[in-house]
Amino acid sequence: MGLTRELAQDLYQIQLKERDREQLKTLIIDFFAAAYAGYAQNRSFNEQVEKVVYQQGGAQESSVMFQSRKYPVRIAAFMNALYGHGAELDDGNKKAAGHAGVHLIPAVFALADKLGSSCEDVLLALATGYEAYIRISSAAQPGLVARGFHSTGMAGTLACAAACSRLCHLDAQGIEDAIALATTMTGGLLSYGDSRPVIKPLNPGKAAENGVFAAMLANEGVQGPTEALEGPNGWFHAVTNEVHEAFMKGGDELLLHDCYFKLYPSCRHTHCGIDAAIALHDRLSAEEIDQVNVYIYPNAIKLAGIRIPKDQDETKFSIPYTLACALLNGSYGIKDMDLSRLTDDVRALIDKIHLIADEQMEDRAKGIRGTRVEVVMKDGARYAETVLVPKGDPEKPLTRADIVHKLELCAQGHASKEDLTKLVESIEALNGPDRFQNPMRLTSFPRIPEYHLQ
Repeated sequence: MGLTRELAQDLYQIQLKERDREQLKTLIIDFFAAAYAGYAQNRSFNEQVEKVVYQQGGAQESSVMFQSRKYPVRIAAFMNALYGHGAELDDGNKKAAGHAGVHLIPAVFALADKLGSSCEDVLLALATGYEAYIRISSAAQPGLVARGFHSTGMAGTLACAAACSRLCHLDAQGIEDAIALATTMTGGLLSYGDSRPVIKPLNPGKAAENGVFAAMLANEGVQGPTEALEGPNGWFHAVTNEVHEAFMKGGDELLLHDCYFKLYPSCRHTHCGIDAAIALHDRLSAEEIDQVNVYIYPNAIKLAGIRIPKDQDETKFSIPYTLACALLNGSYGIKDMDLSRLTDDVRALIDKIHLIADEQMEDRAKGIRGTRVEVVMKDGARYAETVLVPKGDPEKPLTRADIVHKLELCAQGHASKEDLTKLVESIEALNGPDRFQNPMRLTSFPRIPEYHLQ
């Protein structure tokens, strides 16, 4: 049996345990936290996209965050995913080397709005999508990244197709067809890391939109090519030199429990360094620092090695900037995305930071992508801190209360505490056969223009 068919049959067999449902609800709350921050921090880019997308109008099928009007399923999926990725605060998976919830939740919610799905159907579809994303992307790594592909967009399209086909109650063959159709619709490059990273949210946006489209086609009986993943001209052949088939197998627990949550609005490759810098803050005097040696795995330098950010988008991909802020202030947060925080003190410290490629800081088998920060003082004293796993990873878990607090921080000034309480309660009420009520409709954000068909 081929890889694509075996995966589809595995996905069709997924059933939820109560702990799976609770983890999914936490992931959903986290998505809304990321989306509030992403909407506010990426405002100029969002407005440019909105002017293009919302003026198309269309059938009023699905709720879009911060908009009173409903839009076609594909538009709703695209825009909600776009908002969710704007501040780099959405969940991810280390082995898959990318983000899952930011495309899956918008895609599933948008289609469920149209279909009138049950809450259990929605949660089951999301679990299916997380499983598909993590398996497929993990099997393609590290070749996927090495070739310059963004797994969030590439594997995300396939995952959204699998999730939405499950929402349509398709059988294993239908899930296989949806994935197969999606293989010819995938996209997403890491070129944003070379310049103009503001466009990165387009990748999960297109993953959500195209994944929904593939599933809707499969639901109408359209079939995709056989062996779409493993065939001689299949998806794996296009994106990687080596397929690690062991990652395509499932385990006793669903892989959604292996996802991490983010505390800092920056690329995950910066987080171990931030944690290390915060730990060092109280142990030394910044003005006495002579140099800072940062030992980190090569891929982190490739994807987040911007030295001096030119705008708030580049702060998300700058190990030196995020580390300097954390070392000087003992914290790092949304406020640090503002370039007014790039003070003379921060610039001076960045000049002392040396990024040193160290392959020992990464071990895929053990889930390690770490950073060692060594601070050398002017008097010769040395202080060091090694963080192999950042806060928010399964090994250093956050609680539901932590994620709700994150939502409150991300939505501060944009939603009342009462509104956020209603939002969280609506997510926690996603249970059983009750009809799904899309929480996207509960978001609020003052002074957001509505765009209408001209």
